[in-house]
Amino acid sequence: MKRRTPLILAIALVSLAAAFFIRQGVNCHFRPMTNFKAGRTVCLDMDLENAVTDGIYLPSAKQTEKGEGVFSFRFIAPKKGWYYKIYYQNESYKFADTSALSGENFYGSWEDVSVGFKPIGRWVVRDSLRIVGNPRDERRFYGADLSENSFSKEHVSKVIQSIRNQEQWYNSIVEKAERNGVSVEEQLYRDALWVISGSRNDGDCNHRWKRNPRVGRYSFLLVLCDEEGLNEIPDYIQHIGNTDENGTFINPYGWFETHPSKHIKTVKSGRQLKTRAVITPRQGVFVDEANVHSQGYEPDTTCLSCGINDALYQHALFEQFFSSVSQQYTLRNIPVIQDVVGEDPYTRADYEANKTKYDSAQLHWDYPVVSKTPCQTVQVADDGSYITLINPGNDDLNDLHKESTGIRTRVGFTYGKFTGKIKFPVMLNDENVWNGLTYAFWLIYSDNHAWNNRRHDEAEGGYVDKNDDSETPVRHPDYHYSEIDIEIVKASKFWPKNYYGHRADSICVEEDATLNDDVMYCCTNWDLAVPSPKYFKAGIDSIPYGKDHKFETLRWYKLYKALTERAPMSNNDFKAPWYYYEIEWRPTEIIWRLGPDPKHMRVMGYMNDQYTSIPNNQMKAIVTQEYHYSEWWPPIVWEQGLIPYNKTDIEGRVYEIVIE
Repeated sequence: MKRRTPLILAIALVSLAAAFFIRQGVNCHFRPMTNFKAGRTVCLDMDLENAVTDGIYLPSAKQTEKGEGVFSFRFIAPKKGWYYKIYYQNESYKFADTSALSGENFYGSWEDVSVGFKPIGRWVVRDSLRIVGNPRDERRFYGADLSENSFSKEHVSKVIQSIRNQEQWYNSIVEKAERNGVSVEEQLYRDALWVISGSRNDGDCNHRWKRNPRVGRYSFLLVLCDEEGLNEIPDYIQHIGNTDENGTFINPYGWFETHPSKHIKTVKSGRQLKTRAVITPRQGVFVDEANVHSQGYEPDTTCLSCGINDALYQHALFEQFFSSVSQQYTLRNIPVIQDVVGEDPYTRADYEANKTKYDSAQLHWDYPVVSKTPCQTVQVADDGSYITLINPGNDDLNDLHKESTGIRTRVGFTYGKFTGKIKFPVMLNDENVWNGLTYAFWLIYSDNHAWNNRRHDEAEGGYVDKNDDSETPVRHPDYHYSEIDIEIVKASKFWPKNYYGHRADSICVEEDATLNDDVMYCCTNWDLAVPSPKYFKAGIDSIPYGKDHKFETLRWYKLYKALTERAPMSNNDFKAPWYYYEIEWRPTEIIWRLGPDPKHMRVMGYMNDQYTSIPNNQMKAIVTQEYHYSEWWPPIVWEQGLIPYNKTDIEGRVYEIVIE
């Protein structure tokens, strides 16, 4: 018996120590992501190879043996009947854990949400989990099987034939075509696309990519409880896919913080996961046939990395972007083919002479256009290191066009610091004459269906419909449209003088912007005129940033759907091999930056939720070189109609977009 005393004593000491650890909330060596190198932070880039159709997994099957993050903890239970569960949460882009909006945070637990707390069967527990999209398994993010391209020509043709075979449906198409002033074939094509688009959201496939994991840092929370504690934890916390009695998702981090119990112990690991998304052209550029404006299109086949094949549908991280051509104004352009920037530049004298040289009958009345030949104005370098964006030149006075070009990412995110490494063309020549283009790096809503709606808001009826410019617009408490812009254009740093009111007489609010080589870096948030923010207003205002700076904003009128700021940048920046353009989109604020490299960025714009409604739905990034109307950027500096049609191709490059 004496020889057993040390063993009995040791067991007793361990039990006492365990009880002490439990009372103090000590984690007993809780360690997440043990199958990665030691350190307080595990850095892991997102594997985007199949992210377009399958979503993002952290880690992926390529990054660990089983595509799982292993965790372990040592726990000596004082009695039988103890249980555990692991939660994770994005800490970089979230609301406070106990705030009313914390249910919007990106958090999760076991991939199978039907699994709750697991029993602790031994002192050392080893288990695994991975961070996935749609971690609460919400049905609104389900849909059809999209493993194959549902907008292929073959599929669209089948839907068109189905419409033809149903007499009543076909007759309605004929009537609609007449009302819209288009051919029956064109209307059939449009309706087929509409049918397919709607059907993509009907089905039993979990579209995890509709709520992708957020970039940034993730924490891990270990929860231990006994039988009494388990009974205290509501079902919607044990199973995060469930909602409370009000139909609301409740953040588990906040619930445990506000419901302390001697039967429940929580341990937040000091070790975190840090992740980012690096979107490169190496997988090519896909052409989404749903977005091609013309039915009778044929893609350019000279670039094998751009097209409509199945491999690009599955893996390409970029797609060609076809701008919506606004007909708000008419382009009344001089019939001149000449480069503004180049060997024989368009001079200030040329511009002045052409003001009176042509009468209205000689002007070319039209609108800007987009490519009718996919992959002709968007091409991938042979080594996959960049995408070339081309505004094609003109060589025929009988076929003049100002053609816009662009690309869009195919993987959507909610929040993040979006940084584009881009080479935009030089915008001004030596006489500061503008080439007519607006360069843009911007974010746009991922989808226009209900699964991607912004936060419900009923203030004065909600959001103004994006396409409604009437004096009594339609408002929606639920709406999908969101957009955050960087637009770079030759404009004045001042707004039109009349917007300054009585201050215009006491301060300088006018300049001749043709005399400098500045271009405007315009920062815009499309908040759809929802008046919820505390300081929502029309006209000129200012938003404080830091201790000593304010950014001047303008909302053209109360129902105008966007808030904009302007800051000057130099045309010389476009002469660098590339430059960095950045939108940091956070739950309560947006910060715009510009710089020669990611470590030397300057703040160009700032807004927060006290002045404008910050979107919370999923968005994608776009890079464009577009021909805009001068009327969009008053006071007008150079008239678009007096800028000639470019003779040679104007080329820009996109190297990568990093979201972190």
